[in-house]
This record gives sequence, C-alpha cells and structure tokens, in this order.
Amino acid sequence: MTLSMQIRTLLASSSLLLVSAVGLAAGAQERQEPRLPEVAPHSPSGIFGARHELAISSDAGLSISTTSVSGVSGSTTTLVLRPAIDYFVIDNLSLGGFIGVDSTSNDGGSSTTFGIGPRVGYNVPFSERWSVWPKVGFSFSSSSVKIKGTTLGGIRTSDATTSNTALALNLFVPVMFHPVEHFFLGFGPALDTDLSGDAKVTTFAGRLTLGGWI
Repeated sequence: MTLSMQIRTLLASSSLLLVSAVGLAAGAQERQEPRLPEVAPHSPSGIFGARHELAISSDAGLSISTTSVSGVSGSTTTLVLRPAIDYFVIDNLSLGGFIGVDSTSNDGGSSTTFGIGPRVGYNVPFSERWSVWPKVGFSFSSSSVKIKGTTLGGIRTSDATTSNTALALNLFVPVMFHPVEHFFLGFGPALDTDLSGDAKVTTFAGRLTLGGWI
C-alpha cells in the first residue's frame, strides 16, 4: 500500500470515528435532558397561563410559621390576607402586584403588617390539572409590634409598642390545582424577608392561595 493510500485510509477511519463519537454524544445528551410531560392544550392546566389572561387571587388563611426577628426565633400562627392581580404578558409569564395584611399573635405580644408591591411569576404545567407557579417580588411594608408587659418580683411592666418600615423580598412557590376552567387553588412554601429596616424580620411559612382567571 502506498503512502497516499495509507493517508486516505487513516483519514477515512478518523472521520468515521469522529462521526460515531458525535452521534453517541448527541444520543447521550438527548437521554440525559429532562423533559416535562406533555399537557393537553385544552385541559384546565393547559389553558391556564395563556397570553392576556388576568388572574385574580388571594393568599389567605392561617399559616404555621417559624420566624426569626433579629436572631430571636419562635413559632407563631399568622393570619394572612393578600389579594393580588397577575396578568400574563406572554404564555406562562405573569406580571402583577398585591396588597397584604399580616396579623400575628403569640404569648409575647402581637404584630400587624401592611404591605404592597409588584411581583413576577412563571407557570409550569405538568399534568392536565396540576401546575407549579413560582412568584417572586418586592414589597414596601409598615409594621406595628406590641410587646406585652411582664411581671417580675411583683412588679408589672407596661406594654410597649414599636413601629418599623422596610423593603422586603417575597417568594411564593405554590403547587396549583385546576379542578375546572377559570378556577384554581394551591399550596406551597413562602418566604418573606426584610432587606431594610431597623428590626429585620424573616418568615418561612406554608401558604394557601385560591382564585380564578378571565
């Protein structure tokens, strides 16, 4: 075999190996890439989140939470009412805003917080009646905290009231159930943490949301 024939044979073999390697890598990549299940486009979950839909909801009810206030932790029960409006600017991408009232009470006292702010969300359907709709936003809040007086050595201290304003980060990741068209309810973890203010408050909670869309 001449030298030129050997070179052509070597180039042909190298090309074949390269094509085979590329094919194997592409096949492995296709196998490794996770894919969301197909959702019927006319199902309650498939319809929700379409462009130009307007969702009206409220994060409401009782939430059991663990709260850290400037390093002091404790368990509380919080009543939350947060009506909100979200508009889907494109399929599954929502822009909206909410106003809220959080009322918290425990053995040491009580607090009331009023907040308002914008948020952005993205809906991901994964079955005909289920989706997940994570939302993140910022809010400006004003809080009033009442601390009950204590009795020490027969002496009763008076109650104390403080106020605080803060800019907060809000994160809510509910798993949504769509029983019928135009109605939904969901439940998931929520995080509210102050980014400013004198007494920074961080709250982790499980929160319920319910509403409808037009």
